[in-house]
Amino acid sequence: MAKGDKAVNRETREDSLQYFFASPDQLPTGHLDIIVDLVEAGGSVSPEFVRYNLERAFLIGYVTDKNEIVGCSSLKHPRPEFIEAVRQQAGIDLANYLERGYTSVKPEYRGMGIGSRLLAGLTTRVGDRKLYSVIGEENIGGQKIAMNNNTKKMAVYESAKTGKKLGIWIPEALIRAEG
Repeated sequence: MAKGDKAVNRETREDSLQYFFASPDQLPTGHLDIIVDLVEAGGSVSPEFVRYNLERAFLIGYVTDKNEIVGCSSLKHPRPEFIEAVRQQAGIDLANYLERGYTSVKPEYRGMGIGSRLLAGLTTRVGDRKLYSVIGEENIGGQKIAMNNNTKKMAVYESAKTGKKLGIWIPEALIRAEG
């Protein structure tokens, strides 16, 4: 390996990871820009509302490796038009929920449990609020993370914008509590 190459062995990398959770207004200067870029680079969401949603998020979780942001996720407030579309198509009212989403991990850091740890950290900070996730039906990796975090798919709806089928996933503990 040439001097200066970024590759680091997996054990060293895991030891240097740091997890942070903050509201958007408490993020260090420039971090929101980096997080927006990381989410958009993942390519699984339309970039149209990423910054808007993150600026208004309830909480943002992010992971650094030697001060470089390598992963992120958030608890965001769903837009009213989204809540209405899901209610009409799937019969679920998400009006008083937070959406757990925009989970993105740089490719060289995937498979290390970063996404699962971020989601678990966000979930423990949700308090008495209700929570859901939206995961594309073709996003097997996202579905595995959801299942590893004791989350169950409750409904499927079709995005009017993309035509893609998306699942609504809710933590099993919340389902039991409401049941």
